[in-house]
Amino acid sequence: MTPDYQLLRSARRKTLAIQVRDGQVVVRAPISATRAAIEGFVQSKADWIGLHRQRQQREIEQLGVQVRQGGSVPWRGQMLELYWQRGEASGVRQTTDGFQVTLSSRVRRDECQVVTEQLQRWFQEQAEACLPARTQALAVRTGLQPSSTSIGSWRGRWGQCSRSGEVKLNWRLLQLAPALQDYVIVHELCHLRYMHHGPEFHELLQHHCPEHPRLNTEMRRFTPWLTW
Repeated sequence: MTPDYQLLRSARRKTLAIQVRDGQVVVRAPISATRAAIEGFVQSKADWIGLHRQRQQREIEQLGVQVRQGGSVPWRGQMLELYWQRGEASGVRQTTDGFQVTLSSRVRRDECQVVTEQLQRWFQEQAEACLPARTQALAVRTGLQPSSTSIGSWRGRWGQCSRSGEVKLNWRLLQLAPALQDYVIVHELCHLRYMHHGPEFHELLQHHCPEHPRLNTEMRRFTPWLTW
């Protein structure tokens, strides 16, 4: 049986390719590719797709953010316990071993949803307070100066760099260990010079971050942290 998949066609693509992310299968194909060729290609990769889906499901179970009483939320590479209670005013307090969320007694919506929103807002505020300054420090160190740095929210990438020289960083970066945060920032700074992932880009990244092959491999483990 052919796995379900999303099909994306491109005029620039010359070959068929498959990506499995969060259990979803995406097939990238040239415009000229026939449906029969695409179906045959996907069917030939069915076992590979199944293995990747199983692995990703295990990673989600092990590393997924758990918004529930006694659940876990990552902060700077550590999994911290999560608890909440009712109180006069809503707020988030982070300690060395956990997150304590206070829900206003006036809240009538689903508690898990409200806690999620409060945590995300808190992470956004923390990211705005520290990530631009860290980016500037790394810009000075590398000599790669962005026109500006801002904080965004995406469920498919950790950061991005625009052709106008703006670096945007996902607030979810604060879930990662500091070394991985720096790796993502330096990666985006290197795009200020090369807006692609060709040999020149990787040579520049290697120069400023010699451990990037290991860090890039490590980053793949934390994809589940992008999905909440």
